[in-house]
Amino acid sequence: MSERTTPLTLRQLIDEPSLRLGVVQSGGGSEVIRSAHSIEIEDAARWLSPGSLMLTTGLRFADKPHDTRPQERLITELQDAGVVALLFGIGVHFAEVPQGLRDAARARQFPLLTVAADTPFATIEDFVNRGVLAAETYLLKRTVWLQNDLLQSLSAADPVSSLVARLGALCRGTAVLYEGSGRIAASTGHGPLLLMWEEIAARDTSPQRFSVGQWAVTTRPLFLRGTSFWLAIASRSSTVIGDLGPDLLETAERILAAANAVRSLVMSQERAEAVRVISALRQGITTSQIRQTWDRLRPFRFRVGTGLRVVVASPLPGRSDPVDTAQLLEDAQLENLPIVMSDTEDAENPTIGVTAVVAEGAVATAWLEELGRTHLVGVSGPFSDLTVAPQYFNEADTAWKLVQRRRERSADTTIVRLDEVDFAAWLLIRRDDAQVAARLDRTFGALLSAPDLVETIVTYLANDQDVKRTAELLFIHPNTVRYRLRNVEHLVGGSITSAQVVANLYLVFQDDILAHIGR
Repeated sequence: MSERTTPLTLRQLIDEPSLRLGVVQSGGGSEVIRSAHSIEIEDAARWLSPGSLMLTTGLRFADKPHDTRPQERLITELQDAGVVALLFGIGVHFAEVPQGLRDAARARQFPLLTVAADTPFATIEDFVNRGVLAAETYLLKRTVWLQNDLLQSLSAADPVSSLVARLGALCRGTAVLYEGSGRIAASTGHGPLLLMWEEIAARDTSPQRFSVGQWAVTTRPLFLRGTSFWLAIASRSSTVIGDLGPDLLETAERILAAANAVRSLVMSQERAEAVRVISALRQGITTSQIRQTWDRLRPFRFRVGTGLRVVVASPLPGRSDPVDTAQLLEDAQLENLPIVMSDTEDAENPTIGVTAVVAEGAVATAWLEELGRTHLVGVSGPFSDLTVAPQYFNEADTAWKLVQRRRERSADTTIVRLDEVDFAAWLLIRRDDAQVAARLDRTFGALLSAPDLVETIVTYLANDQDVKRTAELLFIHPNTVRYRLRNVEHLVGGSITSAQVVANLYLVFQDDILAHIGR
């Protein structure tokens, strides 16, 4: 017998001339045979598994050959147990198959075959076992080959896209990975992707098999990194989908899980190293450590001498949903932004949730703008000398304090870059607030107790001392503005046109003025 590469069926067994089997009652012929067993005992069906053949010489019926009840019961029990067929050996206890077996087999359309007296049962069992083994060996080889082919995607720069492309090639059609929302995460081929998703969404969450026009589709739900996905393959050949589909999807799911585990491990190691690098830069490195530190930065895409900025950020006040810092880092990596980031709590300021060093450039600017949608962000000026990094960490902290102060005064800004801040703002943010508050109360207490005057002077200074514009914004007459300004002059003891008075008032109300400008 030649090596069989497909499952052994009942029709192939009947057609094998060397076995010399006779047909008393045929079945569909396509039933798959998985084993063959010679049994002569009572309750034979309980010892047989679905897909098996039972071979018997009728010994159990020999003492009562005309009692049809046990013969009918045997056929019923075999069919209920999923046995493929009964093979009856003639010429031992019976010259032909007992009539009770014949009638029961015909009544239930159960396959009943005869085995010639000179055909040993062992020959049939050996034929079946060799055929089953050959088919299973072929399936095992095919599975290993498919796994090896798909496993190569793990070495690709983008394992998910590579895996989906290989799936599409293997099924000679289309492969697609959907997110739980229906958004396509990766795809290949030209199948009806939208219609496929509509079918998936309309069905339950178990693996599915359906058709979309001329396309045969099979799908599998996945759950990776806390997110649900659907993996689907489609082909114009339903045979390919029926034959390869389950193996392809099962293997792909395992590879995606492995890729996810590897990626999680790598990301965990990278994040731990990033925390160590940031800590070293914050504490300060010596000249002798510069080369080693750049070597540590290289895996994070930094080049020696790259301009750097330090970033510190905290979630926007009032946010109810937690910020996914892992997603922030992933977004930066997808944009190829050189970045080392730590989301460990700052010992000096626990409210800070993110500390990072990024490479200066347009990509960093875009990422910072995105970060500013969910965070208050302080950014240092640019530097490239690693030995001076500690002072730029201080700059980022100062910028963060400044953006926080401005936010408290209802400014819309969420990002402050310290190199873009004027000298007065920089000076004020470094003051001792306790001493300043005491002096402020002694010098400007009377003015601060008059809200209409404070509103007027803040608006006036925020609009370049333009009386007309101030009046328009406050919805009052310009003469009212002038009247209020004279009251301010009286309280501060100087002319509003004096540079000294303007400077003092600007310093007192700078946060409010900047907040007004930022609206």
